[in-house]
Amino acid sequence: MSISTYWRAIWQRRFFRWIDKRAPRARQISLNRKNLYIFPNRTGFLYLAMTLVIWLLGTNYQNNLILALAYLMISLFVVAIHHTFANLSGISVRFISATPAFAGEPASFVLEFETRHKRGSENVEICWQGGERHTFALNPAEPQRVNLRAPSKVRGYLHPGRLLIQSRFPLGIIRCWSWLNLEAVALIYPQPIAIDEPHHQASSGREEGGSSTRGGDDFSGLREYQAGDPIKHIAWKQYAQNKGLFTKEYEAYFSADKWLDWHSLNQLQELRLSGLCYWALHYERQQIPYGLSLPGLTLEPALGEYHLQTVLKALAQFNLAREAGYVD
Repeated sequence: MSISTYWRAIWQRRFFRWIDKRAPRARQISLNRKNLYIFPNRTGFLYLAMTLVIWLLGTNYQNNLILALAYLMISLFVVAIHHTFANLSGISVRFISATPAFAGEPASFVLEFETRHKRGSENVEICWQGGERHTFALNPAEPQRVNLRAPSKVRGYLHPGRLLIQSRFPLGIIRCWSWLNLEAVALIYPQPIAIDEPHHQASSGREEGGSSTRGGDDFSGLREYQAGDPIKHIAWKQYAQNKGLFTKEYEAYFSADKWLDWHSLNQLQELRLSGLCYWALHYERQQIPYGLSLPGLTLEPALGEYHLQTVLKALAQFNLAREAGYVD
């Protein structure tokens, strides 16, 4: 990190702490003189420099026409300040909802804008911190909803940060802006990653249509002893009865139903969740009923959009504390 970036970050944190005292976090915020800031942009400073040069020329040569031009330019600059401020003043911003997304994909936030300005608002530009920009216009007393996307990286709850709203209307030489701390949050599902298909152990012995594999806990029969078999699996009772030396065989029986079973996987937590997410989407596309088994949560096999969203939501919220700001 460069020195300029470091000091810029420190200044930004201090600035945000200051504006939080003037405009605390809320679901709906109205723009007014307490939370709007206005200052000439680069073009504005060039405009002022040119005005100063024209004024010096008029003064030096005592030319009234040149002086009149300089005074006109100053008047336009002052008028632009008032019009640029009025263009944003009176706008109210409200968070409506957020569309869930998978980790690594942008989440869409629905915001509603309305202006009390009798002539509406032109060239209003908005963006989340580090997100894409969107420009629109508002008609008076006509609420308008805007979908604004924000990038996501990991599963869980995504807080997009502060919303920048700004305008340079009408002359482009004055910038009026505000940083809004909205109570906006979106749920981010795990990123789907293909892993081996999970299996769910049957609750009681064999099940019709199910499958089995060696090495489980259910006794399946005896076979002749072979060198290298574990001593603990030797059938000592039969050996004591002089029936020969046998080895006990055990199998694990798996349910015929498709289950997203947390305990059947041995990957790390996030990879397990991503794998379960992948198979949930796969089963839904193939129209195969599936259930979910997580520590402390079991969802019976089903199909449909509601079931899929319930499963994905459970995977996204696994081991996360519930946050009051999230809206279902």
